[in-house]
Amino acid sequence: MAEIKEVTSDTTSELNSKGLEARKYQLHIAEECIDKNSLVVLPTGLGKTIIAVLVASKVLERFPANSKIIVLAPTRPLINQHYHTFLKFLGIHEEKFAILTGKILPEHRIDIFGQNQILFYTPQTLRNDLVNRKYTLTDTVLVIFDEAHHATGDYPYTMIADEFTDHNPDGIILGLTASPGASKKKIAALCTNLHIPMDNIHIRTRTDSDVKTYLKPMDIYKIGVDLTSLMEDIYQVITMVLEERLHYLSQLNFLEAQGDQLHNKVIRKDLLRLNAELVRLLKSDGDKTGVYSALSINAQGLILFHMLELVEQQGLDVLLDYFNKLHRDARKKTSSKATKILASDGRLHRIYMELKRNVEFSPENLTHPKYHVLLKIILEELQNTSESRILVFIKLRNSVKNIVRKLKTVSVIRPVRFVGQATKSQDDKGLSQKQQIEILDQFKKGQYNVLCSTNVGEEGLDISECDLVVFYDVVASEIRLIQRKGRTARHREGKVVILYSKNTRDEIYLKIALSKLKRMNVNLKNPQQLNDSYKNKVPFLTPITPSQDTRETVHKIALKIEEIPRKKVGTRQTQSKLHTFIEETPQDKPTERTYPIKLSKFLPMKFGIRNRLQTDKISYAIEDSDLHIVIHNKVLIQIYNPKDFNSESLLAEVNDFSQISSLLIISFDFTDFTETVEGEKRLLKRKLQEFAKQHTIQAIAIDNEEELYFIVKNILENPHEEK
Repeated sequence: MAEIKEVTSDTTSELNSKGLEARKYQLHIAEECIDKNSLVVLPTGLGKTIIAVLVASKVLERFPANSKIIVLAPTRPLINQHYHTFLKFLGIHEEKFAILTGKILPEHRIDIFGQNQILFYTPQTLRNDLVNRKYTLTDTVLVIFDEAHHATGDYPYTMIADEFTDHNPDGIILGLTASPGASKKKIAALCTNLHIPMDNIHIRTRTDSDVKTYLKPMDIYKIGVDLTSLMEDIYQVITMVLEERLHYLSQLNFLEAQGDQLHNKVIRKDLLRLNAELVRLLKSDGDKTGVYSALSINAQGLILFHMLELVEQQGLDVLLDYFNKLHRDARKKTSSKATKILASDGRLHRIYMELKRNVEFSPENLTHPKYHVLLKIILEELQNTSESRILVFIKLRNSVKNIVRKLKTVSVIRPVRFVGQATKSQDDKGLSQKQQIEILDQFKKGQYNVLCSTNVGEEGLDISECDLVVFYDVVASEIRLIQRKGRTARHREGKVVILYSKNTRDEIYLKIALSKLKRMNVNLKNPQQLNDSYKNKVPFLTPITPSQDTRETVHKIALKIEEIPRKKVGTRQTQSKLHTFIEETPQDKPTERTYPIKLSKFLPMKFGIRNRLQTDKISYAIEDSDLHIVIHNKVLIQIYNPKDFNSESLLAEVNDFSQISSLLIISFDFTDFTETVEGEKRLLKRKLQEFAKQHTIQAIAIDNEEELYFIVKNILENPHEEK
């Protein structure tokens, strides 16, 4: 641990006796995190784990004896680090500590969970146990989410946070990260997913007065290289082949971009989105003209984009490896049409032959110019300081393998390959988590002095003290940029070198990442503006007296909804809460008299109804039912995807639901609606309105997540009265 000034405080008196001397900013932040859910954003090396230990110590004082604390981290090596830090400083006997990963059988994890107090998990393991009802979190008082920026989409953090909040409303969530995201939307979504109030984000940057004295200088260098003439020639040919595919998709109106130079107007993400849309069209009942061929052409475009990235970022040796794989796959019976077409393309075949010729006669021509710069940087660093530790981040495992092989030919360089667990091929085997830990230990002791790592080495790991971090290729993600450069300048001065290819997407990605990083710091330092963007702004609705008919209420709500600005709010993409997977036991089931609203466990989480009800202190029950939302046991709201609209089947359901409700409201979910042709949304809305009018059905189109709760809240506040 870095030298830490001792601070007199009741909070840390017991901890100090065990060797922990907390810094003032750590104490201040920890005190603010004891009573409510919090997010701590600190540059790497400023002791987020120490803050977690301080919070854990104080929380245990405020809850019953033997209350549990759970620490979550994405990888087993990182879990091991936390285990040793908490064991060293928390002052609880080792017998009460346990690490739980997927390596332990589920039935054994039940006993371990019950017998221990301080538990360290990989998130997938805890998620799986909760889904399978192995145990609950009712006795857990604190959950610590390290690398909290993972709490997005389907990552287990989101589900665990939801479940923990359900199991123990008084429990505390502590999120730790160096990189919450650049945009206000990302930061707000992170806080939403972890149930953290926006006014309890604790932020420090490298320039803040109370932390900058603890940070060592970090010099960052950007070095650009020019592609060789052979690389440029190959790049142009692949671009020509790609341009043909993009023109085909554009002419069929599958791409918005028009004209020439489409490869400069369309990016890989556009083709990924198009692929998803084409798959959806194939599954639909609509016109499939051109869809099958477009799907194959789109797949070819994605392969060609990957080839261009290999030329720009990795080198022609890695491109040759990819061509070898492409031709092997093309010979298989299960090969895709896209693979076979590209493997037989004469222009690409000539590139393949040229690369193979260079392997035999001029192998040095296949090496990316960045490698020569990398070698020079490493040699200079080791010449200046022979005991230096150097970490090189490389995007692809093939590149890791090639670079390690080349570096091994230089006597003073002792490189080692550091990759994930998956085995790609016989000569590209994965590393188990045990092997990863061993390699990190050997790197720390100096057996290796250059660690060549994929992104598995980016997060959290205490990879000894790296004097130099090299980005062999650029990532556009500000989060990954922060994680990578955070591997150095922790306890002594460090350097970061970013290599990129000039006048390519590589250079664009670098500018994007640096821009996002600046924007993140601006957003984090302006919490009021961030808080305003996070709050759900719903227009004021004039109260309607309970004596009015509910149907009239719904009509007026529908009119009011039209006044809500159609700016789409951020969609919370998460897995459903765990009680949507788990059946409620009879004794846990609430009585109908207690709850004014019942929600189906199948109700989509993106609407945020549960969280909004909790925020407004409205009690609700979760039902294992096909009835989406039931209000006052009278009003039923059912939600449908408008693209799945079928008049006959919907009318049959309406007739059934009408028998069990005083009022049925059909809501059509347009929140994620994507038009396949211009005007589709407007025409579909008109069709649905005509259907509702013809069959005297109350139907409302929902254009953003706020609107559904707007309806629910107003019906709750204005119950129907029988006349």
